[in-house]
Amino acid sequence: MLPLLNSFVARFWPLSSGTVGLGISGDWLVVVRAERTAEGHHITHLAQERLPFMPFQAENPRAEDSLALAQAIQRLAIAVPQKHWPLQIALPDPAAIFQVMKFDSLPGTERERAAIARFRLEKEWPAVTEMECTTQVLNEEAGQNLMLALAVQRSWLDCLRDACRSAGWVPNVIDIAVNHIFNRIHDSICETKGDGALILIEADSWSVLLWDHTHRPRFVRSRWRDGGDENKADYEIVAKDVERLVRAYVLAETGRKIEKVYLSATEDEGAEFSKYLDARMRVPCVYFNMTKEFTVATGVPIQHIAPGVLAAAVSRL
Repeated sequence: MLPLLNSFVARFWPLSSGTVGLGISGDWLVVVRAERTAEGHHITHLAQERLPFMPFQAENPRAEDSLALAQAIQRLAIAVPQKHWPLQIALPDPAAIFQVMKFDSLPGTERERAAIARFRLEKEWPAVTEMECTTQVLNEEAGQNLMLALAVQRSWLDCLRDACRSAGWVPNVIDIAVNHIFNRIHDSICETKGDGALILIEADSWSVLLWDHTHRPRFVRSRWRDGGDENKADYEIVAKDVERLVRAYVLAETGRKIEKVYLSATEDEGAEFSKYLDARMRVPCVYFNMTKEFTVATGVPIQHIAPGVLAAAVSRL
């Protein structure tokens, strides 16, 4: 769900006083609860659970995975009760297929749009037959309608929803992490001119999101990273892949020009990775500190919380 739809929903449901954000990072579940304040957001709760597997990385969850996930979320729900606050979940970016499509005309219903999106996606990714597909209509371009399609493995979504249900949690938004971050920094993006890029570095994955001169997302690609303390060794490889994807995007249509590059990562990773990224990009990256406008209760460590989790803790409704 992107800002276009968020603003529509907000007309009917005013912003709550806070949000519960749940993120998946490798084999960790991380949940925070943040209250809205005059200065930004105040994190009052933080809880983590380690799983004996990595959600969304296998083709389908096993029975023991479903049980372990349900038990972990039940414990998290005790530590961080949802109450009346919205629950927003950030999925690992490589768990989804993201595509912006062009059409001469679009069907009038979401069900029909999802069906035509699935038909197109299946031509390139046969695995989409086992995925749940959602769409969002974007603005027109050169007389053609743009539609965003997002597909995620249905079995894993069902596993996650069932686990939340068993714990009394009701998700309001389930989306990939880079989309949560795009929404979080959308106001800053709208102040820029031309096309731009958002690079997200998380412990288990990296992503690049590219937007056009009207600040609409046009392209997303994500990859898994090797876990552990040695994953910094892949910085040069990631920077090279980002450069290749950005070049391909720019050359695909006349007039595209990347004017701004945002980098989202934890402080330590952001400082190190930016050196490799700046060496390959035409413009230096701007580090977006996701902890900005966050304060924390005593004893809540914020510096190592993944950017996607923090972004999910900011209400999109």
